[in-house]
Amino acid sequence: MTPGQWLVGEAGAQVAGWGTMAAIFGGIAASMLLLRFLGLYLASTHPVPPSAPVGFEEEPAPPQGPDPKIMAIIAATVSEVLGQPHRIISVRKPPSVESLMQQWSMEGRRAIYSSHKFR
Repeated sequence: MTPGQWLVGEAGAQVAGWGTMAAIFGGIAASMLLLRFLGLYLASTHPVPPSAPVGFEEEPAPPQGPDPKIMAIIAATVSEVLGQPHRIISVRKPPSVESLMQQWSMEGRRAIYSSHKFR
């Protein structure tokens, strides 16, 4: 038997033995463990910085609901237009242009997909 003949299989392709495969998988496992422990070490030595500097407070939340002045303007307008007793149930902001465009695009996709015929 020649020195490199045991590496050649019947079809002429090189065949790796079980020892070679074990060495490759062992190297991959060792690399994964090394990266894991390196990540744990770096996470312990580099803490996450605080989100805001010490001594500064976050901005107060904006008040919920519409401004009372705007509510008075809406009530006066409704009273002038209707000319009879009324009650305002709710006041909401109109939807944004982006949300309206998203609704149109979804409807367009629905129309396209519903026009396809299954075979």
